[in-house]
Amino acid sequence: MRRSHPLERLERDVLDDSVPLASVLRQVLVIGGHASSQPLRTWALQELHGYTNAEVELPDYRKGYAPMRADARSVAWQIKGETITKYELPEFAREYYSEEVPIPFGVGKIEAMIARTAPDEPLRLSPPGAAELARFMTYDRRDRRIVIEAVYWAVDVSVLQDVLDQVRTRLTQFVAELRDVMPAGESDPTPEQVHRAVQSIHITAGDNSPVNLTAPMAYADGDSSATASAGEKRSRWWRRK
Repeated sequence: MRRSHPLERLERDVLDDSVPLASVLRQVLVIGGHASSQPLRTWALQELHGYTNAEVELPDYRKGYAPMRADARSVAWQIKGETITKYELPEFAREYYSEEVPIPFGVGKIEAMIARTAPDEPLRLSPPGAAELARFMTYDRRDRRIVIEAVYWAVDVSVLQDVLDQVRTRLTQFVAELRDVMPAGESDPTPEQVHRAVQSIHITAGDNSPVNLTAPMAYADGDSSATASAGEKRSRWWRRK
């Protein structure tokens, strides 16, 4: 039986929705290693492990929208999943919360979250500082003896599915671009061909710099740089003394 080449296997798996994205990204990681493509390796690792570095801005396709909800109780009633607006938050916290939901998790975790969520049920994602926020909201309502038990985003599963679809589409673009730049009959791409194909998934990165999926750019050689700014850091309200 003829052994398939790495690119052939990648093409087959990226077009097969039953193959987990984590498996496909590991193949891309190996191709990036053979081609010495730091941008490709960095992006693949971030998609595998999640965007855990606060200095790296999330790609736009990893930002969804969902209503913010709260669970609350008093001596006379209890309510779950009440939709709230930012105007029901403490005034000092309003600039930090909106209906825009970051999805920083690795693709394997996203797939697992989708699998364990019941049909037609939203996924509860807690924003940073959610426990402190609930305590502040409870304090503001102490005269009415209302306790805010939890504050969270009620995220439709389709938001997570869209993230996975966006990643798989970029991988498909990468394979298609490789096929386009490789001469007929070749099975293994050269490093230069990989570098050119990386542009098709809109990676911008220099050596040891953050990766941000924005607009296409020319490949940055090892002694040059192509930066992607995460923007100015802001002090988080729940960390203030």
